[in-house]
Amino acid sequence: MLVLLDVNPVLAGFGQLAAIIICLFSVIFIVIAVAFNAAMALGTGWLREKANLIKMLRPTVDSVNKTSEAAMQGHTPAQDGNAIIRNIAKVPQGFQVADQKVDEASAKVAKAVIEFHARSVQVQTIAKAFLFPNRGEARGEIAAADEGLQFNSPGYRELMQEKAPVTTVETDNRLAGGITASQLSQDAPGR
Repeated sequence: MLVLLDVNPVLAGFGQLAAIIICLFSVIFIVIAVAFNAAMALGTGWLREKANLIKMLRPTVDSVNKTSEAAMQGHTPAQDGNAIIRNIAKVPQGFQVADQKVDEASAKVAKAVIEFHARSVQVQTIAKAFLFPNRGEARGEIAAADEGLQFNSPGYRELMQEKAPVTTVETDNRLAGGITASQLSQDAPGR
């Protein structure tokens, strides 16, 4: 028994068109996936190659580092070694020599500046001594008002300038050896 279905030709045409579009998208997707996988394979191969180059470069870098450290400690690199390593090892020695020369030059300049300043202060002091002599200090006399004022404390200077007068207490025409608290409270001015 054969059943024939009536098929709409427009619908059959749209069905075939949809099948072609689906096949086309599938082909495009497969091409893109293959291209992506090929690019990733090439990228990982290139990366593996560069990683191997870095692994091969590491002993050379270690050798340069050891030679540079030895050169900084004063050991000269071996002449039979790699020329690049010898030349690179000379760089720290050059920096070290330049640093020593800069230190020596700056020390000389600092000494010269200190010497110049000391001499200029010396000349100023001598000029002041000749032009403006202070006769009391030249003879060794110190004014009584300035006694003890060499301290820089403002409180001490104020106390020394406002010296309390020396008081003695007389009792029955003889000097007493001390003052009692009651005498101080009676004679002392109020503050």
